[in-house]
Amino acid sequence: MIHYYILMDKNVHIERMKGFIGKNSVVSSFHIVTELHSALKETEGESIILLGELSITDTYSVCQEITYHYPQTAVVLMLPDESIDLKKAMYSGAVDAVSIYSDQECIKAIEKAREIADLKSQRLPQEETIEGKVITVCSTKGGVGKTTISVNLAVACMKKNLKVAVIDLDLQFGDVSLLFDLKPKKTIYEWMKEGYEEGATSLEGYLTKDETGIEILASPHLPEYAELVTGEHIYTIIQELKKTFDVIVIDTPPSFVETSLVALENSDEILLITSLDLPSLKNGKLALDTLGILGLKDRIKVILNRDTESAELTTEMIEKVLGLPIKQRIPSDYKLVISSINKGDPFVTMAHRSPVAKSVLALADDLIGKPKQKEVTKEKPSFWKSITRKK
Repeated sequence: MIHYYILMDKNVHIERMKGFIGKNSVVSSFHIVTELHSALKETEGESIILLGELSITDTYSVCQEITYHYPQTAVVLMLPDESIDLKKAMYSGAVDAVSIYSDQECIKAIEKAREIADLKSQRLPQEETIEGKVITVCSTKGGVGKTTISVNLAVACMKKNLKVAVIDLDLQFGDVSLLFDLKPKKTIYEWMKEGYEEGATSLEGYLTKDETGIEILASPHLPEYAELVTGEHIYTIIQELKKTFDVIVIDTPPSFVETSLVALENSDEILLITSLDLPSLKNGKLALDTLGILGLKDRIKVILNRDTESAELTTEMIEKVLGLPIKQRIPSDYKLVISSINKGDPFVTMAHRSPVAKSVLALADDLIGKPKQKEVTKEKPSFWKSITRKK
């Protein structure tokens, strides 16, 4: 049975929506966002939310929060004509945005939401015992070798006879495909437009396989498409890939945005990349502080890239500043790494006996054990949720 929830300021609109839904349906209405959250936490099965204009809260922010934390819901925005912004509606994860004054539009939007809610319920995960391991590589400073490490770590995991996927979450200027010497025909944007928005979450046909067998979900072809990808999309992608891959490596942009925060919150391991220079150290410390606030500090492993002799900075100094031990030191080998990038051939395969390749292989050995057993745990409060509530 579908549960309908209406969150709007005006009772006259709430009563109209109830009439469109029908008398035999389970319908609850609210004026306050926190009351809706409480109801959703107790709901099992399909849910449709009709979200209208709110006097004290931004409707689009509420929609974004709901679709992220309750991905099985279908949200329809019903707003005055002058408040409708289709781009913002897509960004917030809404099924549709229609005029609250048009009966026909409202009825069609409710029917569309029913179809999508049915599809989402069919995709509820079955009982599974094994899930893929999610490893997110991050840094708040560009140019530290984050993408190079992501690509070579994925290859190192593949060498263990594991099925590996890579997500390029640098949605504006991602280079994962370039480092694999690939030219993807389809990207995360095509999946979002052709698959997700039509009620299908499968990534089949949207992943590009390289010659080693690693499958890549590429970043969009055009930078302007990046803002259309939301946290809900990333959450869905991760959950889908975990069903069929042993390891999912996620390369992130050099900043903490919504999509990368969702990836970090859904990761088993977080690799924070730093190097022997003050800007990297400063940004690494800021990143650790932020991840600590998010409650993710226990998942972090510090990786020192381009390790070399330095009189000014030592590994001991770095560990003292960051407050965490260095998990793996990757030696500097500019000539080999640049040659690897230019050829589109990861150095883990191109020069597997080199010190830099051995260090990444050792990192993979440390990270990959037996496939992770699925655990049923209570959802802990999300820092991202607290941020969206303040908007």
